[in-house]
Amino acid sequence: AVVSTQSTGEEKGWVEIMVDVEKDENKLFYTTYKTGRSIKVDQDKDYAKLPVGTQIEHSPMSGKVVTALSERIAKSGGAALIIDYGEDQMSTELTFRAFKNHQQVNPLEDLGLCDLTADVNFRDLKKSIAEVDGVKAHGPITQSSFLTLMGIGERFRQLYSRVPEEKQDSIIHAHNFLCSPEEMGDRFKVL
Repeated sequence: AVVSTQSTGEEKGWVEIMVDVEKDENKLFYTTYKTGRSIKVDQDKDYAKLPVGTQIEHSPMSGKVVTALSERIAKSGGAALIIDYGEDQMSTELTFRAFKNHQQVNPLEDLGLCDLTADVNFRDLKKSIAEVDGVKAHGPITQSSFLTLMGIGERFRQLYSRVPEEKQDSIIHAHNFLCSPEEMGDRFKVL
């Protein structure tokens, strides 16, 4: 997992959304501060066009990781597949969230007992890849499209025909879970 940051546009520029503690109540809450990261957002021409009040999520560390990977590929050859959930466009939706027992919960509660996650910004990853000579990004495409191109339909038919009848429903369920637009098929992308 790679850290993502959230910022909100104010009249005087971008400020970072951060977590602070109310000491009297021993409770966490969201607040905003002008930070070095928010100053870098101020300098991004794509974000400058957004109206005051817009909230964005970005991951400078993801860009650094992808740039290092791209430099390695440029030097030594090879390829990379990046598969995760996210979008290929500038988003003003904050996706940072927490899950506990398969339910979405408040990320500021039950610290250390929840899984924290945020969507990948494939648009920003492609920008980082484009900065490295000799490396190209393709996609992203949906997981459903990728698995179809990789032959999941044929594999599904093989498995379905070979398992006992009482297990065929689980094969159908697994295929639908991976490929259905309502499940992981469109949510996950492959770059």
